[in-house]
Amino acid sequence: MSNNQPCFIAVHVGAGRLSRKNENKYRSVCANACEMAMTCLKDGGSAVDAVAIAISVLENHPLTNAGYGSNLTLKGTVECDASLMDGRSTSVGAVGAVSGVKNPIDLCRRMVQENNKGLMTLGRVPPMFLCGSGAKEWAATHDVTTVPDNSLIAENALNTYLTHMHMLHHDTDTNDPSDSLDFGHDTVGAICIDYLGNIASGVSSGGISLKSPGRVGEAAMYGSGCWAQNRSDSCAGVACSVSGTGEQIMRSRFTTKFMDRLQQDDDMHRSLDHTLKCDFLDSPFLTMYDDKSVGIIALRYTERLEFWYGHVTESMGIGYMTSTCSKPKTFVSRKPCKEALVTSGNLVS
Repeated sequence: MSNNQPCFIAVHVGAGRLSRKNENKYRSVCANACEMAMTCLKDGGSAVDAVAIAISVLENHPLTNAGYGSNLTLKGTVECDASLMDGRSTSVGAVGAVSGVKNPIDLCRRMVQENNKGLMTLGRVPPMFLCGSGAKEWAATHDVTTVPDNSLIAENALNTYLTHMHMLHHDTDTNDPSDSLDFGHDTVGAICIDYLGNIASGVSSGGISLKSPGRVGEAAMYGSGCWAQNRSDSCAGVACSVSGTGEQIMRSRFTTKFMDRLQQDDDMHRSLDHTLKCDFLDSPFLTMYDDKSVGIIALRYTERLEFWYGHVTESMGIGYMTSTCSKPKTFVSRKPCKEALVTSGNLVS
């Protein structure tokens, strides 16, 4: 393994309303995810492995809306969405509305591994997307850890569910700007480039609080929750991981539009600003929504590596680390009250 190519990992814990009282906890889990992923990379692990490890750390923390601690459905159950993309092979593994899988991102990684093997016996095509009970059954037969469905319900998620159900039945305004309650946020995710220049990205989500059972959000949908594509002679290497309201992200085709723009424009700041404003906030497909929600972390790799993030939400929790750093950088980005969006980034190497 050559160390000429610096490796890089970035994570997010969702775009939405992250309470200030939990800010240190958000930063701590982001740091832990980056450090675990970087250890994997330095030991020779792939970008796919590092993304899965980083996201599994986020899934295991009860504060995040993914895996253990996910938002509960209208019936008080956990149903998770997740996906992972390998930029080297462009293979994707995705799951939707799955219950009882300890780490949905591990199931996605296993699906990517099976897709990279090619066709199965009798020329059968390995699955790219699995949902519901079928996803859990596939996990159990492919050495992915399954657990009782209710074991993924965390105390804080249950309390949030009870609060939201009370609001629902008493017709309470859930748009209270008060920061005294943390109403949850959406998808967590990671993007990575390893020592060999291979790129990967992933996302995992418990979905929207009080969602209809069976609802599938952008985290499970191809080209919506994440994207990863290795550098080639004709195009830059790119990756992104997206968070927000899934229906809005899918309707606006936000992710594919941003990735296409990155391949055509070497100015990441301009591309991100344009996509957030013109393709999302001003999208004719989102006029029915009063409140719009999206956040993104992204990288672009040519002769140099750039990392950027942006969000239209009140806040977004982010962490990143390179192989040349002794510790990760973590922060909660907060949007100024009068601004429509926040974008920022820098040259990593």
